[in-house]
Amino acid sequence: MYTFKIERIVEPDKWDQNLMKSSYSSFFQTAEYLTVESVLPDRYPLFISILDNTGNVQGQLGLIIQKSVTVYSSLLLRRFFNFFSGFGIRALWASGPVIHTNEKNARGEILYTIIKALEVIAEEHKVVVITGYTPHQDFLVDEGYKNEFIKNGYQIKKFFTFISSLSRDINEIWNGVEKNARRDVARAKNRNIVVKELENYDQVNDYFSLSTKWAKTKGVDSFFSDVQKKGYWEYYQKGIERVFLAYQDGELISGHRLGCFNGISCSHKLTSSYSRPNSLGGPLLTWYAIEWSKKNGMKFYDFSGGEAPPSDSENNKKYQEQWSSLLAYKRKWGGDEVSYYHIVKVKRKKRYKVFRFISQIDWIYRNYKKRYYERSRQA
Repeated sequence: MYTFKIERIVEPDKWDQNLMKSSYSSFFQTAEYLTVESVLPDRYPLFISILDNTGNVQGQLGLIIQKSVTVYSSLLLRRFFNFFSGFGIRALWASGPVIHTNEKNARGEILYTIIKALEVIAEEHKVVVITGYTPHQDFLVDEGYKNEFIKNGYQIKKFFTFISSLSRDINEIWNGVEKNARRDVARAKNRNIVVKELENYDQVNDYFSLSTKWAKTKGVDSFFSDVQKKGYWEYYQKGIERVFLAYQDGELISGHRLGCFNGISCSHKLTSSYSRPNSLGGPLLTWYAIEWSKKNGMKFYDFSGGEAPPSDSENNKKYQEQWSSLLAYKRKWGGDEVSYYHIVKVKRKKRYKVFRFISQIDWIYRNYKKRYYERSRQA
């Protein structure tokens, strides 16, 4: 018999130590990451602990309650759609739940208890939609696991990522990289692009400035407050993430956030200013992060991935537009393809329809701005 406990604040060291009972827990579930991602006033973290009859933690799920409708395309639209904030309340997580046993029946009971806790959270926090991603390296996610969510009203989509074992010799890893990616790394070095690890607060400002430039190329208006930057710097010094920066002729051209926890490196965000044609900062940073992970005793490198191809040809064009170039880039680095799942439950259908309508407007405008930016660069 298992019970659950839901908390707004936990002791980070204790929470993280429990996570490490599992071989597949990643930095996305750490107390520190969930807290820094909740620094804005429209979001806050929640922590679910599953306890056995002796009070020992047997399962965990950290998530974020996002209270407002997220609009990316325009700061002005974002302020306008704040009037509809109640229509976009979401419970979000990545790389969970984390279950501390391999025994099938116990896993099923723990998962069922987590789902019950999510229902309590949804009611207490007026959640419109619950959405999360299963852990990339929980290889015990089977049909029974997925069916537990399905029979409780969740929909499931298949995703996949690319993971490399770092137990191999670095030369063997390098030889498994496609030739064009190896060529790009060599060309980057020949162009005197250099990589530095983020070490001080001034570089935090530079990195977030780069993120703003990168977002503009995607049709996104972004703004990072001093509270966000200072919060990130405090979090960064705890070592759960590393940031690598690529410079060419003294200009910061690319950045790479890498989560590193429990022996797993997770490629979190690769950004570029695209200020130069055929920028090679990204490939150099990717290989640098792999080498860094190997040298620092990490066991696996997770390149991240995306949605699995649709079964029907009708949606294939849209899928290719959204995912093909990103997945082609990640596939170059020789990782093994591993499945995981996106899990969604709509709790308030009418409010969710409004949320989807706003999101569609945002998506259309964002893509218009992206195409306009691309045309202006080519002119």
